[in-house]
Amino acid sequence: MSRSARSANVTMARDYTPSDLHSYPQTLFRLLEELKVANENQVVWNGRVGAPTTASTQAAGVGNTVWRANVAEVIAAVEAVIGEIVATADLSIHAGSLLTGLTVGKACVAAVVVKLVTGSLSIVAVKGTPATLGAQVGPDDAAIQAAVGGAGVPWIALGETTISRSADTVLDQTYSNVRRPVLGVTAGMQINL
Repeated sequence: MSRSARSANVTMARDYTPSDLHSYPQTLFRLLEELKVANENQVVWNGRVGAPTTASTQAAGVGNTVWRANVAEVIAAVEAVIGEIVATADLSIHAGSLLTGLTVGKACVAAVVVKLVTGSLSIVAVKGTPATLGAQVGPDDAAIQAAVGGAGVPWIALGETTISRSADTVLDQTYSNVRRPVLGVTAGMQINL
């Protein structure tokens, strides 16, 4: 039947060429691989980063910075290993010394991630570098990868916490639970068929 003889209410499929038949299976395979990676690496439930039970503190001058955050119970999948991590009160992000560079008017962002090592999931905080308030950025993927144990240690992001020093002994702390793309997943991948 020719195209012109088909009913007007039937959607017409376009004609396919041999090159279409070659490229579509590759595109479909890529899409399925991306979906598989996304499914095997995700926060399944909760894991929100929030205010610590014991407030973060800053001693006067160049005294100790104590930076903490609470992490709610989380069920996560990393490299298809699914596990539950109980709520963590006062996760230590920094303690025992001045957070280098955190002077009055400066801020620092830390990423809170779940890593997988030898079949076990655990929570880790990774600090960025202090910068002028408003110009601070969190650690990049390379910094997080190095902090969790180097190449080959998979991880997923839970959220971030930012600490800022607004006066000599005054710290302000905020939280963001916006998830970042998982390593290996192409952000904003678009498939045009």
